[in-house]
Amino acid sequence: MNKNNKISAGIGGSLIIVIFVALCLTVFSVLSFTTAYSDLKLSKKSESMAKDYYYVNGETEQKLSEIYELLINTNDNLISIGIATKENFNHAVINELEKINGLSIVDKNNEFITIYYEVFGKENQKICVTLNILYDDTINIPYYKIKSWNLANINALNYEEENYDLWEGIFE
Repeated sequence: MNKNNKISAGIGGSLIIVIFVALCLTVFSVLSFTTAYSDLKLSKKSESMAKDYYYVNGETEQKLSEIYELLINTNDNLISIGIATKENFNHAVINELEKINGLSIVDKNNEFITIYYEVFGKENQKICVTLNILYDDTINIPYYKIKSWNLANINALNYEEENYDLWEGIFE
C-alpha cells in the first residue's frame, strides 16, 4: 500500500473565505462612500443655509437701524422747533415711515404705531419683523419694542422629488 496520493481539502475553504472577505470589504467601502457623499451634500446645504441666515439677519438689523435713525432724527427735528409731543411725533413719523420701501404701517393709535417689514435672503429664507413704535412724553424720546422677529421659509420645501417608491405593492 503506497500512500503517495496527497489530497488537499483545505484550499477550497480558504478560497471561499478570501472571496467572502473581499466581497464584505467591497460592500462596506461602497456603503462608506455613499454615507460620506450624503454627509457632504448635507454639510454644503447646511453651510449655504447658515450663510443665508446670517446675511438675512444682518440685512434685517440694518433696516431696524435705519428705522431707529429715522425715529431719532424725526424727534430731534420736533425738539429743535419746540413741538415735541407724542401726537406730533406720531404724525411726523408716520409720514416719514411711509417713505421707506418695503415697510407697512399695520396699526396707528394714540399709544403706539405698529409697523411690519420683511427681508428676503438669497436662499429660501426671510425674516418677518413687527415693531411697536412708542414715545415717552416724560423725557421726549422715541423707542421701539420688537413684537415679533420670525425666520420663515419663502417657499415650502418639496421632498417628493427625492422619494423613490421601492415597492409599489400588489394591492390597489
